[in-house]
Amino acid sequence: MNLAINQFRVLLIDDDEDEHFFIRDLLSDIKNSHFLLTWKSSYQSGLESLKNESHDVCLLDYRLGEYTGIDLLKKAQELNIACPIIILTGQGDFETDLQAMQIGASEYIIKGQLTSPLLERTLRYTIKQAMDMEDLKDQKEKYKKLLEERTEMESQILMQDRMASIGLLASSLAHEIGTPMGVIRSRAELAQKKALDNKSLQQDMETVINQIDRISKLVNSLLNLARSKPSDYVTAVNVEQVINDVLNLLKHELDRKNIALQIQKLQPYLVKSESGPLGQVLLNLLVNAIHAIEDAKEHGRNDSHSIALSFEESNGLVTILVTDTGCGISQVNLNEVFKPFFTTKDIGHGTGLGLTTSYKLVQSWGGSISVKQTSALGTTFKINLLKA
Repeated sequence: MNLAINQFRVLLIDDDEDEHFFIRDLLSDIKNSHFLLTWKSSYQSGLESLKNESHDVCLLDYRLGEYTGIDLLKKAQELNIACPIIILTGQGDFETDLQAMQIGASEYIIKGQLTSPLLERTLRYTIKQAMDMEDLKDQKEKYKKLLEERTEMESQILMQDRMASIGLLASSLAHEIGTPMGVIRSRAELAQKKALDNKSLQQDMETVINQIDRISKLVNSLLNLARSKPSDYVTAVNVEQVINDVLNLLKHELDRKNIALQIQKLQPYLVKSESGPLGQVLLNLLVNAIHAIEDAKEHGRNDSHSIALSFEESNGLVTILVTDTGCGISQVNLNEVFKPFFTTKDIGHGTGLGLTTSYKLVQSWGGSISVKQTSALGTTFKINLLKA
């Protein structure tokens, strides 16, 4: 609608042809604007025209055979039809007027009082009011989007500040731990070699070495948390090769737990990342998916379970989607999953660093990782990586 053009589309819904001629003649006498009149003579044809055709305003007669204009007005409101509607009636009735306004009529006019100037002014004001309401609605939507963006930005800034602080602490702690751990592991290996005739001592040293390796892995995760700038080791990495390597590690676990793996559209995509760390990210997501499915089984969902890997390529990005049929993520935890040390696992079964480390790694390559969707029947993680 544009009032400056002075040309408007008017729909008349009236079962009396004489009324159609009357309205047509009144509109033709209006000199400052041009009104294109469409006439529909029944409830059904009028409703179809409102639904499927574009009109600036509708003149709706109160009497429509077995229906009333109020019936059609109610239906239009149910269908969220935006066209403003003016009720026409043969006589003044305050109750009908009030009912029409309550349902959503823009105006109420008595036919016997109609003149060309009154009709023109009523149409013009009704159209202008509808335009103002549409503008207000658009502004409200824009404000809502801006508010959502601001909220999301504030959340990201808060998370970045938290990650930076923890990263600084983690980097210092990791360096302090890393050196003595290396010394202890070397001595444990030396003691294991010397204890050739003592199987018990050898086993003890093997246990020590394994636990040291576990701590070292945690230290490496802490070091990855400290990444606050783009990685210096980004190169072109073949996604297909990395995924095949990861799946070779998990194949036995997937088979043992009867979890089907579905791979869609896997191609030798080349992305900007690091081969080993990208494998670590995918391994984290797949292991988490396995745990989520196991949790779903413990809660009685023993139907066939699967993990799906799918891929998309557009706008210079390669997107990897990891979807499981597990227990899902609650809305309470949805915004927490990438925060350091957050975990829903029992004590001793998770550090809360897996997803945080994955987040930092992908971010350091210029990519992004997010929870795309979540429900009680599974979760989808989405990784966006730059094409190499």
